[in-house]
Amino acid sequence: MDYRKELNENQYKAVTSNAQYARVVAGAGSGKTRVLTYRLAYLVGEMGVDPRSIVAIAFTNKVAGEMKTRAINLLNNKGQGISVSTFHSFCARFLRQEIDCIGFPNSFLIMDEDDQEKLIKDIAVEDGFKRKDSIVSFTISFISYYKCIGMYPEDIPTKNIKSEADKKALKFFHEYENRKSKMYCLDFDDLLLKTIEILETNDFVRQKWQNRISNILVDEFQDTNDVQYKLIKLLLKPSTSLYVVGDPDQTIYTWRGANQDIIINFQRDFPLAETIILNENYRSTKKILDCANKLIANNKKRVPKDLFTNNIGGEDVELINAFSREEEAHKIADKIEELHYRGVDYSKIAVLYRASYLTLPFENEFMQRRIPYRVFGGQKFFQRKEIKDVLAYFRILYNIKDDISFERIVNVPRRGFGDTSLDLLKAEKEELGLSYLEYISDIDKYETSLKPRHTTQLVLLNNKLNATRNKLKENEEAYPKILDDFIRDIGYYDYLQSEDDKAEERQENVKALFDNIIAFLKQNPSSTFDEYLENATLQSAQDEVDNNDQVSLMTVHVAKGLEYNYIFVVSFIEGVFPSARSLEENGPDGLEEERRLAYVAFTRAQKKLFISYNSGYSFVMGSKGAPSRFVNEAKLAKKNDSYYKQNTFSPFADNNVSFDDIISQIQQDDAPNTNNIFDWQVGDIAYHDKFGKGIVTKVIDDTIIEINFEECGSKNLVSTHPKLHRIEEGAKA
Repeated sequence: MDYRKELNENQYKAVTSNAQYARVVAGAGSGKTRVLTYRLAYLVGEMGVDPRSIVAIAFTNKVAGEMKTRAINLLNNKGQGISVSTFHSFCARFLRQEIDCIGFPNSFLIMDEDDQEKLIKDIAVEDGFKRKDSIVSFTISFISYYKCIGMYPEDIPTKNIKSEADKKALKFFHEYENRKSKMYCLDFDDLLLKTIEILETNDFVRQKWQNRISNILVDEFQDTNDVQYKLIKLLLKPSTSLYVVGDPDQTIYTWRGANQDIIINFQRDFPLAETIILNENYRSTKKILDCANKLIANNKKRVPKDLFTNNIGGEDVELINAFSREEEAHKIADKIEELHYRGVDYSKIAVLYRASYLTLPFENEFMQRRIPYRVFGGQKFFQRKEIKDVLAYFRILYNIKDDISFERIVNVPRRGFGDTSLDLLKAEKEELGLSYLEYISDIDKYETSLKPRHTTQLVLLNNKLNATRNKLKENEEAYPKILDDFIRDIGYYDYLQSEDDKAEERQENVKALFDNIIAFLKQNPSSTFDEYLENATLQSAQDEVDNNDQVSLMTVHVAKGLEYNYIFVVSFIEGVFPSARSLEENGPDGLEEERRLAYVAFTRAQKKLFISYNSGYSFVMGSKGAPSRFVNEAKLAKKNDSYYKQNTFSPFADNNVSFDDIISQIQQDDAPNTNNIFDWQVGDIAYHDKFGKGIVTKVIDDTIIEINFEECGSKNLVSTHPKLHRIEEGAKA
């Protein structure tokens, strides 16, 4: 094989390196997998290395399989002994041969994450907790954290155990390990930790494996954690070659333990190491790379490099701004339809976002226009559990005969109802030919066998439903506020907080649902609650489009390693991307990781990159949107972009506004049944046909206003409601 013909200069240098220790810094789209594959073929075909003495590590089974197949093909099927595996599969193979030396049978079972969760739930229940109590998710996170840094329960310093939750989790951790041992089970973390334990404590086994291995190759080295790096070093003997490939600018998994310092400081650990930089990009146009290079240059923790390409043509990176999430989705859909009209397959287009809750307006728009799409790495918005829960509550507000929705929410939040008590309630209501809510409404009239605490909970729930139902029927206040108050009153947000380690994501999804309600009110100013509910129900019942030619929607984390002709990076808003939570929790390091994440997003694009943001109010952030600071860093802001110059905000400023302060940035067009008042001001005197006289205390885009009424206190109202009037026009209190 003529390697010089197949590879560019730096790729050739990397593939044919004679250095014992080599670090290949491979920029996005620079042919990283190609280099690794050719390196395997070069070692076997040109250097005469026994393929069985090579340990090649990839980070996914899919990539491992592809690399192995391609290397064997390059060698004309002469490299059948080549093995490419993940860290976990390598360790499983090692332990099948060696684990008996620590008194464990070679026939051990490997537990997956579901098995792990079930075992911890069983332990918690036996200790007096319920399977869904927050201690379960806390313990899972507790165990994962300590195993990720190589610690079993007995290794955890006493000073680390500070809270009662820590003490309980440590107790469960001990019991979890005891039960696994009795069942001869290992979890995923054990595979690495037990391998390391054997290599550290058994000189004979360590030397045997070191003597077997002549070369170690590691892909995606920037995502290696401390435990994995320790394993690699234990497998090295003085003559072993170590060849690592990765890109510090694409380290985006530190929250899962990845340690960027490992690849950055590689030459500190191996002073004679050679570093080869692959910076010729074969994926993207020059204009895309210029944008990405300018952005990532703001990071300090990196190996300096600028990607370049011979593809000097291409279109400008397009910056799209909008006044709301819905307008942003509308503009993106316009662009996608335009591309498709020009002959671009939907499958060549991807929409990337920072967090999964951001999908809703895009899903809405795509469904309305019949643009086929699929969501990777997560469920479609209306299929998510928390959204189904809240919509089930909305449905029983509207229809007291909806027994299906009632059964979904009767114990959400928890009200002490198990299968037995629910079966009893079901039998009693069916004997009378009533729905659940019809029966509960008059439960005092019947001789129920339910426990008093269950009856009390049902009556309390029914009272809250009735109170909310009455407010909706009055149609006086803006119904999004009524619904939000109801969800808070029943404790659903608190319930999510106690459920699992995805509580914040689930809460954000619920808040995004309210953003959707607000958007519906904006588009239909005189709409009622039941009209919104019908709209939401129709959307949630959409059939999956059975078509491979679909637009891909995914988080940037999911997109890593993929590429599309056309990339839309959406909701590029300060506080969203970069994530306010990441900045708060991790400071400057968090900002650098967010910037790396944006860099990964940009470099997925082959032909054109679109970046969009909107200035709409967001329940999730509690403020209006402003362009991400990354827009400016990537030199995307135009000099005449007055919006960007005037509206860029500091994430450290106090920009938070509560639901009670602002419901939304709603624009109202010519709407029927209106009072035709569009210029309310703070201090105006108002009169409402039911609530009486009051004073305007807040104005939100002249559409929803807060009025403090003399008789009934403060209320949020649609400013153009026909029952609302302005008196003494122009007068101030």
